[in-house]
Amino acid sequence: MSGEFGTMMKQNKKGQNSMGSGVMAVIFGTILIVAVAIPVTQSAIDAANLTGITSTIVGFIPVFLGLGGLALAASMV
Repeated sequence: MSGEFGTMMKQNKKGQNSMGSGVMAVIFGTILIVAVAIPVTQSAIDAANLTGITSTIVGFIPVFLGLGGLALAASMV
């Protein structure tokens, strides 16, 4: 009995480590997208001096980055 319980505890601990690393990955990814990717992309778009339909299409890139971050956070649920 003691051996089986020890085995079960090891398996549970592995699952907790996996969950903890998953949460850390989501936190890191969210910070990376919100604090780095979106502002850098927006700055590059502004510096490109685009006009017309090209400007409209490229203007959606930060929105899609935000949606990707949201999907990343929702993937943990």
